[in-house]
Amino acid sequence: MSSVLDVTKPDFDVEAFVVKLLREKSLDGLVKEEEEMVSAVRRLDSDVHQIVYENYNKFLTATNTVRKIQDEFTQLDSEMKSLSRSMSTISTLIGNLDGVLGEKRDDILQLGSSYKVVNSLKHIFDLPHVLRSEFDERNYGEVLRMFKLAEESLSQYKDVPTVQLVLQKSKKIYDMTENQLMDQLRNPASGAELVSEAVDLLLTIGRDEDEVQKVLLTCSEQSLRVDLKELSANHSDVLDLVDKASESFIPNLTLIATTHDRLFEDKREDLITVLKTEMNSLHALVSKVFLSSSDAKDCSIVVRALDRYFRKISTCRYVIPGLDFLPLTIELINAVSKHEIDLSLTRIKEELKNGLNEVRKALINEEKDLSALASKIEQVFVHQVKTALANLLLFTASDVTFANLPPDEFRQSFSFNAHERLLVQAFHRFSELADEYESGAGEIRFVDPRVHLVFAVALQHLSNKSAVYLLNLCREQFSLSPDDGLTDITVVMSEVKTRAQKLVRCYAEKTGLSMGETLIKGCAMLVQPAATPSAVRASVRRLVEEMNTCDSELTLLLGGDSKPKDSRSSSNHNCSRCRQRFIVV
Repeated sequence: MSSVLDVTKPDFDVEAFVVKLLREKSLDGLVKEEEEMVSAVRRLDSDVHQIVYENYNKFLTATNTVRKIQDEFTQLDSEMKSLSRSMSTISTLIGNLDGVLGEKRDDILQLGSSYKVVNSLKHIFDLPHVLRSEFDERNYGEVLRMFKLAEESLSQYKDVPTVQLVLQKSKKIYDMTENQLMDQLRNPASGAELVSEAVDLLLTIGRDEDEVQKVLLTCSEQSLRVDLKELSANHSDVLDLVDKASESFIPNLTLIATTHDRLFEDKREDLITVLKTEMNSLHALVSKVFLSSSDAKDCSIVVRALDRYFRKISTCRYVIPGLDFLPLTIELINAVSKHEIDLSLTRIKEELKNGLNEVRKALINEEKDLSALASKIEQVFVHQVKTALANLLLFTASDVTFANLPPDEFRQSFSFNAHERLLVQAFHRFSELADEYESGAGEIRFVDPRVHLVFAVALQHLSNKSAVYLLNLCREQFSLSPDDGLTDITVVMSEVKTRAQKLVRCYAEKTGLSMGETLIKGCAMLVQPAATPSAVRASVRRLVEEMNTCDSELTLLLGGDSKPKDSRSSSNHNCSRCRQRFIVV
């Protein structure tokens, strides 16, 4: 039954199909079915037209092809007939010629043989010219090959003066070629391909192997030294130096080793001796540039350059067996990391000095917000330490190859140095700076006493919070634990607090001396005949005003009550209260 309703089957029943549609579909469905059938009919009609058109084109093309083949066969038939006539004519002529020359056949054969001999002699006499032409075109291998062949062929005729002259001229060009190959081998500017060609040809003609090898090593040594000289004279920074070494010196080194191993495999010890000497020179140059870096801001460039150098040296170890500079490179990595730590430490101290100088200038300009100045000093220290730690983290980044070395070769000592050599020493340098201000040596001798107070408050705040934060941050970033022999946090905090107390004591002493001098000057007037009690009262009043100003500053900076109950007690014990407030804070 399904085949009767399938329009693609031969037994399709139109009436049954229509009845089925009327029974199953609504009016809209019938309209849609009609539209689909009309669309299908149009599409089939278009396909039929397209097929007819394509078949017609194929028919026309086939007709043209048949006509063309027919024309070509006609032309070929004509040419074959012409060829047949020509062959008949040639056959007739050969028959006639055989009858004419038959009696002189032996003479003709002898004449042909004589022509070949004359032609060979002509090539022999042209040999010097040919060799010279090949020499001028730098085809040295062809010169040597041709001379050797000619020498073997003409050796039996060397007594003939003409042949002897040809051999002399050719031998002169041969010697020139051999000397040119030796010069090419000795020239440091010759590329690896030219050197390899020269060695192959010299060994082919029987030149002494030891002599050739010695010249090759000398040439290689000179070439590497030229590269080193160029590297030493032309580099903008350490990254540029490593990049240029990776593009010139190290590839040249590899080519020299490959060429020598191919030609003189049994004399490798001499090669390794030369390469080690030149690699030591390169390593010394690279180390010098790495360790001459003077700006901690260039740490990212230094790490990138160090990583590239490490990768190149690691590759050389596998490409050139016996040339292992990896241990020296690891020593360099550790030395450079310590150098960068020292640079960061120096920068921290310089920034602290700059910050304190700015505080001094602000106090000269009557800056009243001492708390902000103290916070500024603390922030300078914290910011510089965090920046330094962030720079050092570049040494242990995941994309840095040498960061994956065994921990005992780099990471373990580096992390310890980051904590002890940088962070703990940064606190020591901060404390040493506090000692300098306490001692008052040089220009610091005449600074405003309030600088000591601001410095002391900054140290106190640092010991209360920031010191613990920085120490824990460092231990977390570099995966350190107390079992690694680290300086205890309490030791660092105690050192900072001690310096803070010394500075506030120094502030109290200098402020007290200053106020005492004011009072002494007022009392000294009493010994003068014209002195009056009002002048003394004015001096005492100024002293009280200064102490009240000092008390206000301390109150803003350290907190507390700014209105003392007893003005006389406040005047007598203001400086001691300053120290007591600081200790409480």
